[in-house]
Amino acid sequence: MASPSDARATKFLGVISSFEDFKMRCLALTLSATMLVVAVVGAALAATDFDGSAPFGLAWGPLDKIPRPSLALKDVNVTVLLYRRERLPSELPDTEVILLDVCKKEGLQQISWASRSLSTDEAVSKFIRVLAVGDQRYGESKPTSGGALGWENGRIEALSVSEPDGTHRILMVSRGPDFDACSAEHDRASDQSLRARWLRRLELPN
Repeated sequence: MASPSDARATKFLGVISSFEDFKMRCLALTLSATMLVVAVVGAALAATDFDGSAPFGLAWGPLDKIPRPSLALKDVNVTVLLYRRERLPSELPDTEVILLDVCKKEGLQQISWASRSLSTDEAVSKFIRVLAVGDQRYGESKPTSGGALGWENGRIEALSVSEPDGTHRILMVSRGPDFDACSAEHDRASDQSLRARWLRRLELPN
C-alpha cells in the first residue's frame, strides 16, 4: 500500500502540466509570508537539516566568505548570487542551480535550489523523500498559497514542476529569520516579489 507521502507526491506532480503553464500561474499568484528550510534530494538530502539553520553549511545573516558565483546581480537592496552546476561540489549531483539572496542590511536571507532535469520516476522518488523528511519532523505537509507543499504553517516548502519535454524539476527554498524585513524593503521598490524569486530562478540569464 502506498504511503500518504507517496500518494501526495504522485498527485502533486500531475498538478502542473508544463513549466510554461507553471510560470503563467506564478505571475498571477501573490505568495503569503513563508520561511522555508531546504531539504536537498540525493546526497544533499542526508546532509541538510530541517532544523531552522541555513542549508549547505551556510548561516543566516552577514556572509564573511562565499565561493565565487557563476553570476552576481544587484536587485534593489539584494545581491543575487547564482551558482550553476559547474561551480557546485560533486556531493550535489542532482542540483542544477543554487541561488543566494543576500540583503544589504540583513545578510543572507533566502536560499533557493533547483534540481537537474529528472525523469518522472526520478522526480516522484526524490519528491517522496523530501515529503517523508518533512512529515517526520513536522507532520503532514499542506498546500501553500503559491501551489507548493509546505510544513510549519508554510515555513517549509517544496514544489515539483513539469517541463515541455516531459522531464521534471524539484524546486525548494529556505528563508532566514529576517527575510520579511528585507523583502518589505525590496518589494517597495520593485515590481516583482522577492518571495517569489525561487519560482523564477530558471529564467535568470546565463
